[in-house]
Amino acid sequence: MGETYSTQPKLHRSGVTTVDASDPADTSGAVDTKGYKECRFDVTITGTGFTSLEVRALFWNPRQGLWWGGGKRTFISTGRHALVVDSRGAIIFLKVTAFSGTSFSLSVDYVLS
Repeated sequence: MGETYSTQPKLHRSGVTTVDASDPADTSGAVDTKGYKECRFDVTITGTGFTSLEVRALFWNPRQGLWWGGGKRTFISTGRHALVVDSRGAIIFLKVTAFSGTSFSLSVDYVLS
């Protein structure tokens, strides 16, 4: 049997309609996974003329005060998608890094295990 998610879903991002031009300035909109191993992002994508959308998990380095890029995933259809990140207690953020198509809207919830 798979992982048991022990938190209730919470909102991470909502109404995102453009590619993120830069990394977040700080950790205020990030997910603190302290005490947990994994973070499952529940990603909802809508759009028109949709071809692809790429996201990347960012990890916060508190000593340097900087974000570091982790794994990427490219979605090739609209709909509901799950993305599991091995977070191991880190502070993480799901960044939109690329889009191909006419328009999109992205919303992301998260659950920790």
